[in-house]
Amino acid sequence: MPEARPQTRVIRSLSVLLTSCLGFTSAHAQDPQPLFDQPIQEQHLRLPPDPLNPHTKPEVACFHYPGLMIKQVDLGEKGAARLAIISVPPDKKAPPCTRQKARGERVVDSTDWAGYFEGVKAPFVFFTSDDGRNDGQGFAVFTQEGRKIFADLSSGLHRIELLSPPQRPEDRPWHSSLLKLRYERIHLASCSLRAATEACWQTIRQATGLSASQPPDCSASYEAEEKRVPAGLREQVAADPSVIAYEVEVVLDDGGTVQRVTPVSEARGCWAAQ
Repeated sequence: MPEARPQTRVIRSLSVLLTSCLGFTSAHAQDPQPLFDQPIQEQHLRLPPDPLNPHTKPEVACFHYPGLMIKQVDLGEKGAARLAIISVPPDKKAPPCTRQKARGERVVDSTDWAGYFEGVKAPFVFFTSDDGRNDGQGFAVFTQEGRKIFADLSSGLHRIELLSPPQRPEDRPWHSSLLKLRYERIHLASCSLRAATEACWQTIRQATGLSASQPPDCSASYEAEEKRVPAGLREQVAADPSVIAYEVEVVLDDGGTVQRVTPVSEARGCWAAQ
């Protein structure tokens, strides 16, 4: 379907921004700790400009943490040209911050994830996607070894916490760290609440764990799109999948096992997929 009217998208974007800001305010009121670890050092090396794209500002950025360095090679195109994770042994120095690939540099495969570096919550590394969709932004969690263990779509991370592992290894498969995330999840349903409200809401509840008996009201978004398109296409608009926003808490370990996914709010918004 054609994209929604600009004013419709602006209203939703403002709503997401307000929700996200309120979430950040609430989270920091309870927990003053920042989302990510503060880097020990941050380096930015400007690269020669591309004569074919003089408006771009290519650079290499390196972010240093205890035992870890993240390198981002950004040539000014959509998404970083290279994202890499480098482990730094305690008795070694980090490699120079250059465009050249360093020994031991673990490059994130572009088919696995494309985007930008977001931050570190040791031993986890966070990246964002190179573009948004359905009023959300993709994010991914990687281990220090360069392995992706979790990815989702969100309007903003509200809280990131490291949890202490159980005292006894037999309590669960043994891994060194547990990570708890809280954020507003953007869920793309496989059906349309406009076309089949009751059946689709049951499908969404099963997929998300939301418990409300009644679905959120998606009518404003669908009606705005239906008014915009020719009359003959309105039935197609009604069939567009629905997008649901709700707050979620996720706990996972550094082995990639998702321990728990818990909705902590009911649906905060509903609109037609773009």
